[in-house]
Amino acid sequence: GGRGVQAGEMAGRMALRGSTSLLRSLPSLSRSLRQAVPHREFRVSRPAFADLLNIHRDTSTNNADLLWDFTPENYEEIAVILKKYPPNYKRSAVMPLLHLAQKQTEHMPDFGSTGWVPISAMNKIAVILDMPPMRVYEVATFYTMYNRNKIGKHNIQVCTTSPCMVCGAYDVLEGIKAHLGINVGETTKDGLFHLMEAECLGCCCNAPMMQIAGPIADDHYYEDLTAESAIAVIEKLRKGEEPKWGSQIGRHGSIGPNGKTALLEPPLGPYCRDLDA
Repeated sequence: GGRGVQAGEMAGRMALRGSTSLLRSLPSLSRSLRQAVPHREFRVSRPAFADLLNIHRDTSTNNADLLWDFTPENYEEIAVILKKYPPNYKRSAVMPLLHLAQKQTEHMPDFGSTGWVPISAMNKIAVILDMPPMRVYEVATFYTMYNRNKIGKHNIQVCTTSPCMVCGAYDVLEGIKAHLGINVGETTKDGLFHLMEAECLGCCCNAPMMQIAGPIADDHYYEDLTAESAIAVIEKLRKGEEPKWGSQIGRHGSIGPNGKTALLEPPLGPYCRDLDA
């Protein structure tokens, strides 16, 4: 029995010494692996701080006492939107109404003529949809597509998701940053431009691309970009001109460089039903 105990203790000490030697060798092993295997550069988006996303603090330009209301034209649009939902589920329209409010604020000088949703607009939506204001705040703070503070007049959203990234999206982004002198999440000093990174905008065939919100660009897509062509779009906006949207290299839709090679005849159907009927 004593010999078995001694043998077990000896085996334990040998295992411990072996583990210690392995741990000591790990740093040199890690360095060897890093030298042997080419490394890839990873980028991260600007951190989204919780206090900016989830907390409202009253300011002179964003508080519940400021008067904000939809235009008569947008009340007509709201009536159309509400017809899509049963009366007892009209709260489901909170997202399209938040978007409508953000678009309207682009044309409201008292609110900076830039796309964002003041808290007084959220309160108005709560009244229209007969829901507690807190429920509207919860939606507006959850989705980053809603800007809850005043930003630049033209909101430049550069897609950096995988297809755009491998086609040079970060070259476009870095070019814009250098040209405007701002980083992602910042607004130029003249209040004209705000820069964002966007997740996939569904235009992968024409990567890299960006979407620009504002009273001129009106959420249009600008595709097949280089840093130079993106800057040219921005400079047209600076002059108050409407840039050519779509492909910036002149191709039609997403047709490749060899032209149309498939679906050369009109489709045989079935066709979509008449949505206006």
